[in-house]
Amino acid sequence: MIVNGIRLTYMEREAVRKQDTLNILPPILLLHSLLATADTLAELIAGLPTNRRILAIDLLSAQPTGTASRLDVHQASLAALIQDFMKSVGLVQPVVIGHSHGAALALRLAATDRTALKGLVLMSPAHPFGGYRSHVVNFYLRQPGRMLALSIPLAPSWMILRAYNQAAGSKTRIQMRHLRPHLAVLRNRNKLRRVLEMLKTWDGDMNELREAMVREAVAIPTLLIWGDEDPVVPIASAAELQKYLVCCERVNLAGVGHLLAEEAPDECASLIIEWLLAPWSAA
Repeated sequence: MIVNGIRLTYMEREAVRKQDTLNILPPILLLHSLLATADTLAELIAGLPTNRRILAIDLLSAQPTGTASRLDVHQASLAALIQDFMKSVGLVQPVVIGHSHGAALALRLAATDRTALKGLVLMSPAHPFGGYRSHVVNFYLRQPGRMLALSIPLAPSWMILRAYNQAAGSKTRIQMRHLRPHLAVLRNRNKLRRVLEMLKTWDGDMNELREAMVREAVAIPTLLIWGDEDPVVPIASAAELQKYLVCCERVNLAGVGHLLAEEAPDECASLIIEWLLAPWSAA
């Protein structure tokens, strides 16, 4: 699909309608983490309700068409692209599920257009209230870190798998089957360069998001799912984020790290299903 000169790929699962369903339930849109693709969310999607339309957009594969040579990767531009995608595919007030960087984009959508979304699910979200490591981000923007990042395609899979397990918790180890969808990014230097471009805008984007949320807290219903052993976005930062989420329910997953879609897809799906049964979802 081409949206405003950008070619986007996405996954879609149509809703299975029951004859006794009186209300059209809000659709679901999923946003993946930074070093990921829509395919990394497949296990989570498999556990989500079948009576809702579900889409997962793949941002790292987005390609400009025509005269445009580069994709603007600032959060504001990516959020606008997601909104244009929603209009193109007929998504009206979806529930947005975002993981890590995808959760930051979901927060951006909610903070800048207060009527665009029906609800939010934030899974170990990157956020501007102490939940991201600026010094780590900046390391990869300097020459040694950039060279290291662009050498990832040459690394053996076992080494990458070990690195991913360092981001996971003690409950579930990441297996090679979990890693394979991520390799579509990690073996592709062009996609890694895009990730580095996103990191270059990180501090400025997070400052803008902070200002928007401080100015007016996000009021739509929000489910916050966090691994209590998350080494990337520490769970200690959750309390500060919650100050700016008016209607928020938080669930901590014991023994789970940052890779929620791989470590605990069934548990996350069950929590989301239960949360979606609340009266606000069908109203």
